[in-house]
Amino acid sequence: METRKSKFLRNIILRITISLLLFLAANSSIKAQTQPELQTAVMKMGHIWLGVSANGYRSSFEYLGGFFPNDFDIMADRGQYAEGFAGAGIVMTALHWPNPNLKSKVNPTQDSVENPASYTYQTNLFSNWQVGKVTVPLTNYLRYGIPQQVVNFNTVPLTNFGTVNPSYSGFANHSFDDIAEVTDSTILGMTVSRKLLAWSQNYNDNYVIADLMFTNVSADTLDSVYINLYEGKDNLEYSNGHNPAPATTDNFNMQINWQHYYGAKPGDSLRVFYEYSADDPGKPGDNMGAPALSQGGRLLDPNMTFFSIIHASAVPFTDPSGDIDDPLQPKVTYQGRLFPNQPPNDPYNNSNYYAVRGAFADDNPMPGEYPGTHHELNSDEFGVSDNTQVPAAYPANESYRYVSFGPYNILPGQKVHIVYASGYAGIGFQVGQTVGQQWLDKTLQDPPSAAQTPGWNATTGLLPSNFAFPASDNEIDKRKDRWVSLGIDSVMLSAYRAKWNYDHNYNIPQAPPPPATSTVTGYGDGVEIDWTDPQAESLPNFSGYRIMARVSNADTIFYQPIYDSDANDKGSLHTFKDKNVLFGAQYYFYIQSKALISATDPNADPSTRGKMMYSSRLLYPDIDFVNPPRPNQNDMSKIRIVPNPYNIKDPLLITYGFTNQRNITFYNLPAFCTIKIFTENGDLVQTIQHNDPQKTGSQSWDMLTSSQQVINSGVYIAVFQKPDGELSYQKFVVVR
Repeated sequence: METRKSKFLRNIILRITISLLLFLAANSSIKAQTQPELQTAVMKMGHIWLGVSANGYRSSFEYLGGFFPNDFDIMADRGQYAEGFAGAGIVMTALHWPNPNLKSKVNPTQDSVENPASYTYQTNLFSNWQVGKVTVPLTNYLRYGIPQQVVNFNTVPLTNFGTVNPSYSGFANHSFDDIAEVTDSTILGMTVSRKLLAWSQNYNDNYVIADLMFTNVSADTLDSVYINLYEGKDNLEYSNGHNPAPATTDNFNMQINWQHYYGAKPGDSLRVFYEYSADDPGKPGDNMGAPALSQGGRLLDPNMTFFSIIHASAVPFTDPSGDIDDPLQPKVTYQGRLFPNQPPNDPYNNSNYYAVRGAFADDNPMPGEYPGTHHELNSDEFGVSDNTQVPAAYPANESYRYVSFGPYNILPGQKVHIVYASGYAGIGFQVGQTVGQQWLDKTLQDPPSAAQTPGWNATTGLLPSNFAFPASDNEIDKRKDRWVSLGIDSVMLSAYRAKWNYDHNYNIPQAPPPPATSTVTGYGDGVEIDWTDPQAESLPNFSGYRIMARVSNADTIFYQPIYDSDANDKGSLHTFKDKNVLFGAQYYFYIQSKALISATDPNADPSTRGKMMYSSRLLYPDIDFVNPPRPNQNDMSKIRIVPNPYNIKDPLLITYGFTNQRNITFYNLPAFCTIKIFTENGDLVQTIQHNDPQKTGSQSWDMLTSSQQVINSGVYIAVFQKPDGELSYQKFVVVR
């Protein structure tokens, strides 16, 4: 039996133990917060959003709460699988590598040689191994900051996603608008310096360039080094497709895709690995592009992800003049899994190395590939309509695109330079909405200019000539798929522009800056928009402004221009009033400055010369809306209550954005009045004083009582009283 003394001692020991654990936990938390390997940055400059982990390994980023009105075709990498979008997830292999952490049992002073050595570029915080240790901390600099925004007299709380530093030396003589940089050391004795570059210029804002430098800082020669990375659509988030959310039956599996590498054969002009939606064999009908039947057929997956190889060192170098691009790199491409099952007679007995060195690709080689390369046959050219049946999908349908650079023999002090662009391109959600609707109602025709598109095939579009459609496909299904295939043309154009950008020292035409300030206010006679942008107006190619507007934040509604000026539109303060508005509806606005690309600019690729650039709308996040009010008037008999009856499920309310807040609006009010709301039994629910500085004749009510309770369904009476005592009342009905 426990004595009082022993119980006392036990409690003392327990308290000391708990205190010690709390102390260690607190100190571990502090250490984790200051650990440079755990630092992250976010890049949100264009259509591709990236989370950058300092250690180059897995992290976890979420964007769904950060997307503002979602018609901009944004693809965001969550980083949970350490994909290559942000220069992450690199795997390096070497033969005959002397591992300093595994000393020889025969001679403890001698390093143990591993054959092969294969290491993921990651962090190991609780080890002495130099695996993904940060040697130069992560930075993220922006050329332009988000403007000061005021909407309906309220300052919009906006935060820049990096450090605004227009004088940063990296911006000099370059036109990118966002740069993240970090350098890590690895267990193989190589440092990896990563630069992630993004542009807001609207012809080059759908890719991010990863500029990677690998340096052997060890005293050992690294033998037969392969550098491997991968990307895939499996773990991405998209801005479109959430509001309204499609039915669960319309959700698509992002693992079911086709992968295609262009660049393996003589005559290929680029090196591009892209991935696009495949038909889901587990669902009836052809659902390539992921049509949402519950939303009029709009395509939820009309675009393609890609990465395009821009530069890969032919041989290791010390002097930059020796850094020559090898057009045959990457020597290895394959699809599906990082760790495929290798045959039992593999001499290295290493499944990772089996794939990285190209043996897996050689099991199903691409016909006509360059001699000495190892490219797997593209999954969309196996001649099957079910992509889960191609060898790349074995043993599980895992949708990834892999490339390996090498093999390199890297002497101490030598470097290898690899540059690629990760991007997002396709027909876009707006076209995809029209295509899906016409596919569903069986009126869809082939693209009007398809016959003039280079490489167009009357049967398969831009898909491979032996592409296998599902056996159940009718002609309308195939037309939809041919429309989706046009995204390949957009992918190739984007890859061409990224390569041009690199070849011209990242000095393509510079996008103009966003407005410095803006004010958006709803008045009784329309919405007034005021802004300033002296920096844009100082540019020699300044060309005016554009204002875009949309009603509601539904995915299915897209911005339209309401104001478009020329180079003469300069001034200390600009004002525009949009009078063509639906009173009480939910409106979003954003402002862009314009700059013209010269028709003779040698740094502009020929496809953009003479075209207009716009400041990035992502640097003008229009997250707050305006409900334009009606003008006031004095005739109490004209007061109206809208909607009446109020039904939260009314589809018209959804279209115009009213249901984002509980909202009943009283229209045609006098300039000053008191509104009292009673139940049918005469109980006072709420009192509202209408005295609006915007001189409006409308007043919104959030349907909360004076005690902040949501009202129930029922009949209510609104009593309106002017300061002179004149009264008016009306009934309204609420259905929840």
